[in-house]
Amino acid sequence: MTFDDFKTKTMKDQPEEKSDGKKAQGLGFLSSPWWYPAAVTLGVLCLGSLVTIVMLGMRVSQVSDLLKQQQANLTHQENILEGQSLARQQAEESSKESQRELKEMIETLARKLDEKSKELMELHHQNLNLQEALKRAANFSGLHPASNFPFQFPILDRIVSKETQLHMALGGRFSSGAPLV
Repeated sequence: MTFDDFKTKTMKDQPEEKSDGKKAQGLGFLSSPWWYPAAVTLGVLCLGSLVTIVMLGMRVSQVSDLLKQQQANLTHQENILEGQSLARQQAEESSKESQRELKEMIETLARKLDEKSKELMELHHQNLNLQEALKRAANFSGLHPASNFPFQFPILDRIVSKETQLHMALGGRFSSGAPLV
């Protein structure tokens, strides 16, 4: 196809003029006096609709951004609350564990105190028994019935003279006036 063919073809597509100089009725409404105001009104309405759509789109975008921000804040707050809850649970568990350990320590110390108290009571009873035995030994005079030897005090050896020891063994009493070696 050449340029001349194209030119002749487009010429055929154009409406033919009538012999009196008017165009064919195919696009006759364009020559109407109301066409221009109607086109301008429709154009203004379309432009207004387009501006309204763009503004509403921006509003939707802003609201969407706000919703995303609020959701992020809520998620962050949930994470904080979860962390606080977990920390509280760990603190409670730690507290319970500490209380259990303290209770065990108190029970152990009470048991040891009871054992020591029993030992002290036993030692006290032994001390009382020993004091009574010493009193009886101090009050005892004469020879031991199962022995032929006089009653001897090894603690007093080399401090008290032989005469005083013999005197005590025969039932005498030791006094501060007894001669010392």
